[in-house]
Amino acid sequence: MSTKPITKKIPGNNILLNIVAIGVVAILLLILTLFFLNAYTRHGQNVLVPQLQGLQEEEADAILKSKGLDIQVVDSIFKKDAVPGSIIDQTPKPNNKVKEGRDIYVTIYARNPQQISVPGLVDFSTRQAIALLNSIGFTQIAIEEIPAQYSGLVMSVEYRGKKLMPDEQIPAGSPLKLVVSKGIMSDSLISPGRTRTISDSTQNTPAQPSSIDKSFF
Repeated sequence: MSTKPITKKIPGNNILLNIVAIGVVAILLLILTLFFLNAYTRHGQNVLVPQLQGLQEEEADAILKSKGLDIQVVDSIFKKDAVPGSIIDQTPKPNNKVKEGRDIYVTIYARNPQQISVPGLVDFSTRQAIALLNSIGFTQIAIEEIPAQYSGLVMSVEYRGKKLMPDEQIPAGSPLKLVVSKGIMSDSLISPGRTRTISDSTQNTPAQPSSIDKSFF
């Protein structure tokens, strides 16, 4: 009767092998993580930001693309005597080091003035209307008075001879004209449909010679 040799597994060897395997996996994960971070952050691949102020948006875009950067217009300001489309400011500033693929944010001079809605001002007092227009950037305001029953009320707002509808948009800072009412005083002797101002009713008229012969008395 033959007997097979009995082999016993040593528990300690299995634990040691597991520890070694875990260590190898951990080292591999660390190496892969460092490699990924190095590739993601483009370590050592810095780009010097060029000076863009004064350039046109198209010119700046071409320069940035040649360096692996992109341009983003974040704001525009209208100035009458400025060169439209030229760059006023940039972020990051010139000579800063950035990574490739970074966006450079710029502010440019707008090619057209900003359009602003003019609120409806009919029946507002002249003072209220002027204050409201000033608060939204309209400071060149002419006043035209026309005779009406009440005085000092806005009857219409005009831009270049055209009456504006409520909330109609026009270029910011444009000159406006307020047509406002000027009160009048009616005279009871004036026929219906005709009026005259107070100054007209107080004009002196020369005395007419009397047609009565004083010698009669």
